[in-house]
Order: sequence, then structure tokens, then C-alpha cells
Amino acid sequence: MRTLFISLACAASLFSAQPVFAVPVSRIAAVVNGDMITARELDRELQSELVGQKLDPAKNPQMVAEVRKAVLDRMINDKILLQEADKEKIEISDADVDAAIDRIVKDSQLSRDVFFKQLAQEGISEKVFRDRLYVQIVSQRLMSRNVVNKVVVTEDEINDYYRKNMAGFASGRARVAMLIYPVEADAEKWARDIASGKVSFRDAVRAVSIGPNAQEGGDLGFMALSDMAPGMMEQVSRMKKGDVSPLLSMNANKAQIALLDFEEAEGVDHSNAVPDAETASRIEQILRRPRLQERFQQYTAQLRDKALIDIRN
Repeated sequence: MRTLFISLACAASLFSAQPVFAVPVSRIAAVVNGDMITARELDRELQSELVGQKLDPAKNPQMVAEVRKAVLDRMINDKILLQEADKEKIEISDADVDAAIDRIVKDSQLSRDVFFKQLAQEGISEKVFRDRLYVQIVSQRLMSRNVVNKVVVTEDEINDYYRKNMAGFASGRARVAMLIYPVEADAEKWARDIASGKVSFRDAVRAVSIGPNAQEGGDLGFMALSDMAPGMMEQVSRMKKGDVSPLLSMNANKAQIALLDFEEAEGVDHSNAVPDAETASRIEQILRRPRLQERFQQYTAQLRDKALIDIRN
């Protein structure tokens, strides 16, 4: 990464500008290809992160410094991606963001008001959420244009994954329960207590979950794997009856799922089984996701290597 240093001529020009238009050098956190990230913007993002991680700056100054560095690093990457999207004339409308928010709220199984109240308790305002989602959509568009075609998942890989992980589910039914933690809950402690047997999954759901059917232990009943959301399908396909998942991220919340029961059709030989088209598509997503993420990180790193970045404080 090359670092952009301010020449004396540029500094003189800046200080000679009219005060009403000038941005004090001390209030600029970084400059990325000529675009500024102000200290105020950084402080706002940092505060949101500290609230989300429940970090007290007075008690954890070293940790706060590390979080600040990570937040600034993310903001620099976001700025680079937005600049690249502008070069490639990628346009994201308010309607695109609205549609994405609607999908996320629906998947959360919370009302819109409750969803944004949960975000607010996490230190994330609706505007900040929209801004972050905008960057995510931009990243997805850039990924689709520059990365997707470079990631290949073969039919043999799909069939192998299906036989090892999902063939039994496809010919039977899985009964799952869900625990969605409110943002103020200590999800890590609850998860440890469940894992140690100190509290049962069912009792934990009844005590703390804001998810569906909490008083019945979060039981969602039996469902086909093809009816599950991709993230749940991926997790359940790796579980055995009685297993409880590790903590999972569900937007602003943490969650866990339990595989309560499983009914497999009898007399089915899975050694040569192949998935139907819909299941094959879902498996392709499961296998493609980490590869896409790795390639996109490489793509972002390449853009960053070419960028002129001046980190000032």
C-alpha cells in the first residue's frame, strides 16, 4: 500500500482557504484517493461498535484502540469499494436499499419496529444501518461483476456434499427449534450454560428468546431441508439429533438452533444419490459462499494496494 503524504504546497493551499469551507487537518482521520474520512465519521462508527461489543473506553483503552483501528480499516475499504463502483457506473437506488431492508426484517421474524429498536440498542441507527447496507449491496454488485465468474463449483463437488451431508435430510424431515437472543442478553453466557448442561435449550428459549414460539421452546416443527433458509440449511445439515448449534449471527442478534428430531425414509441407499435441482442450487450456494468471500477479499486487497491512502490519526 502506498501512502499519500501532503506536500507543502497542498498544505499552504489548505490553510489559505476560507475558514467556513476548510476542514481542519486535525479533524481528518484519513484520505483515500482524495476522499476524506473525517474524525467525526470515524467516532460515530466507533461508538456504534463499542455499544455493540459492550466495551467501556475507560476500562478497556487498549481494546478500544484496536477496535478503532479495525473500524477505520473497514471504512477505508468501504470508501475504496464505493469509488470503484462509481468508476464502473454501478448505481444503487433507495428502492434497492428498501427492498433489502424488507427482506432482512422478514427473515428476522420480528416486526419492523422491534427490529429497529433492537438495532438502536446495539448502537445502530436506521441511517447507519441503511448506509452499511448500501455498501453491502455495492460490494455484491462488484462481486457479481468481477469475482463470481472466477469461482467454480463442480457437479461432482455438489453431489459429494449432498451424499455426505444432506441425502438423509432430503429423504426425511428435520424438526428444529430456534433461540433468538435480544441484543441486551449475554448470549455468550447463555450458550456456555446450554453447552455445559447448566440450562436446557428449551428452558433458555422460554427464558430469553424473542424468536417464534418461545413458550414452546422455539419449536418450529418438522420441515423439509428445501424449505429452510440457506443459512439454517447449511447449519442443520452438519448436525445430529440432539445437537445445539454454536452462536450464529442473525442481523443485529445472536441465535442458536437445535435439531430436536429427524425422520429419515427407510430403505434408501444414498451412495449414488444426487440432489434435485433446487437442492443442488442451495448446495452450490453453500460451497460457493466461502470461496467468493476469499476471492472478494483478494479483489479488495488489490484495489487497496493501488489506492493512495493517508491515515492521519
